[in-house]
Amino acid sequence: MRMPIRGMLAAIALSAAVVLSTAAPANAAITVTLTPTAGAVGTRVDALAGNCNTDATGDLENTDVSFKLPKNNNNAQGNFTVTDGIKPGTYTVKVTCGSDTASANFTVTSGTGAATGGGSTASDAATAVLWTGAAVVLIAAAGLWLLKRRSRITTA
Repeated sequence: MRMPIRGMLAAIALSAAVVLSTAAPANAAITVTLTPTAGAVGTRVDALAGNCNTDATGDLENTDVSFKLPKNNNNAQGNFTVTDGIKPGTYTVKVTCGSDTASANFTVTSGTGAATGGGSTASDAATAVLWTGAAVVLIAAAGLWLLKRRSRITTA
């Protein structure tokens, strides 16, 4: 095997190792993911408490908004709606799962939310890691193709 190809294969292997090593350990602390992370009055916000094996509760700090997150497999899921009484600004969403707590920020914007109750194109961290890994593999494959193509070129 020629040296450039070995280097390319090593880069692909290293990229795969980085992507796989970013997965959460089996007994990780709970994490909170909000979708969307910002919205106006009327926006429905979905909350996911990852690694939560029991029903959980959540509240939007410094407001009267609280909600339940029923257990769903290895997670707890729930939602709340941004009400008229909440002024624009950044708020902490605190989730309690058993004796563990975790939080995430939500930004209330001015105006009103979508008539459908919210929605977002935001993604969670695992999706971002997967897309990054796919991009690295694609770039490595393109580099390998270019090296192979270049090796066939002969000079006169």
